Amino acid sequence: MALTLDGTTRWPDARRLRRLGETRTFGSPARVRDILARIADAMAETMREIRAYGKEHAEFAEIGERMIQQWEEGVQVSLKEA
Repeated sequence: MALTLDGTTRWPDARRLRRLGETRTFGSPARVRDILARIADAMAETMREIRAYGKEHAEFAEIGERMIQQWEEGVQVSLKEA
């Protein structure tokens, strides 16, 4: 993760993400969960597109897979409950 949250660049867990959404956007818990679900869906679609692009552009394949690896790591951490 490139930006800090609570003083660290480690991927935030689900509780931290929800708290960020509720305190910074003043969204309801249901609204924040909806936003996070939409982000997860968009990331999944983007990863599919990156893989397809990498198959057509060999010079991008390695960096694309490294990007996906980092995103998948972040998603796994974010799905965990703290």
